[in-house]
Amino acid sequence: MKYLDNISNKSWLIVTQSCLGGLVFGYATGIIVGTLDPIAIKFNTSTVIKGVIVCSILVGALIGSFAGGFAANKFGRKPLLLFTALTCICGAIGSGLGENVATICILRFIHGLGVGSSSSVCPLMVAEMVPIKRRGIFGSFFQISITVGILIANILAYVIKGNWRLMFCLGSIPGGLLFFVWFVIAESPVFLAKKSAKTTTTTNQESNENQIETQPQNNQGTKFTIIFSKKMRKPMLVGVLLATLAQLTGINAFMYFSNTIFKDAGINNPEIASVALQVWNVLTTLIAIFLVDKLGRRVLLFTGSIVMTTCDLLIALFFVVLTGSAKGWSSIVFLFIFVGAFEASIGTLFWFVINEILPEDSKSIGAPVINACQWTFNTILSFFFLVVVEYLGQSTMFWIFGGIGVFCTIFLYFNLPKSLGTSKNTTEDISIPQDQLEQTIEELENEKNNEINSSKLPPAQMQA
Repeated sequence: MKYLDNISNKSWLIVTQSCLGGLVFGYATGIIVGTLDPIAIKFNTSTVIKGVIVCSILVGALIGSFAGGFAANKFGRKPLLLFTALTCICGAIGSGLGENVATICILRFIHGLGVGSSSSVCPLMVAEMVPIKRRGIFGSFFQISITVGILIANILAYVIKGNWRLMFCLGSIPGGLLFFVWFVIAESPVFLAKKSAKTTTTTNQESNENQIETQPQNNQGTKFTIIFSKKMRKPMLVGVLLATLAQLTGINAFMYFSNTIFKDAGINNPEIASVALQVWNVLTTLIAIFLVDKLGRRVLLFTGSIVMTTCDLLIALFFVVLTGSAKGWSSIVFLFIFVGAFEASIGTLFWFVINEILPEDSKSIGAPVINACQWTFNTILSFFFLVVVEYLGQSTMFWIFGGIGVFCTIFLYFNLPKSLGTSKNTTEDISIPQDQLEQTIEELENEKNNEINSSKLPPAQMQA
């Protein structure tokens, strides 16, 4: 047990929980590629029902990300990790054993609750528990794990094609591994320090009414109304714009249309090409990992936004002026460029940047709201995309994506903090000093050791 205590707050363990959370996220959302058609054939479902199956996990993730942030603030980060692990295990296995569409959707919804909570708590623990200078690199591992999870899902969809029950059940593996990490990992020192400060404030208020203002800031993080305060307007605006850039510039549309684009180019086996696209998806995430702390968040976000917007507009143009293989191959080139730009910028940076732009006393409230926004955009786009394309056409949708990209790029230029990711930006609003965090951890460790020593005493000594 002493060895487990020694590693409980190590950076590599914090990164491991983030990676497993990313795998939960990526595999659970990506495996629908290989399971949707076999389920539709078995249960003879309509297009609308197929949309419900796709969105059931996304609705769960929306609720899980929003409620999970508040739960982490009230009960701690570790309980939410346990919730993520258990819902992943139960949701994945339950979906695989489902005997009708309703059961599958309900279990996918439960799985989604864990997916959403992972997107809230895993990046948050990295932001709170690793050194400031390493947060960029370590924070990027959540997104690369998402892409790895999606890649694994695509490979399995090709290798065990048609066996949707097994595909769903295999999604329980990262949840099982996360359960073992939960058993070892320490609670966030930021949460412990806030809890300790809140207890101290309550004690002071009860003992001396003249000292009720001794810690006025420590309870702000529990009030939802804080996100509407004046100091939160700009950070929340930036966060919502980042969520818009992440979801409404077309990343899911590119994934939807990848097989069509490959077919237009004359590729006979688009499934293999889709796996190649996912490999590219993983590799380009490494760009952000290596460059985020060298070039900075702001440079990567703007460069990625400009490139993504350009790709949207060019592909929209290709759908109008080109036909056949010329349209297909031109679109393939910019499809890969778009995916590379997305993963090297907003795709990877979103998860930890939303924690960096918010003041410390409101991070646990603001981050889940922003996270819920991106899940909302994801759900809406996934459910209505194919229907909208049918009525408006492919080109129109990509013109819309390009217009959203232009809007986000301009507004982020004027509102994104120039000090984003620097020690100044990440510490200027922190209300809990590092020495207080260390003192809180030391006090808790001493209490734990005292409890262990007391439990070893004979009953007579303990009563005395």
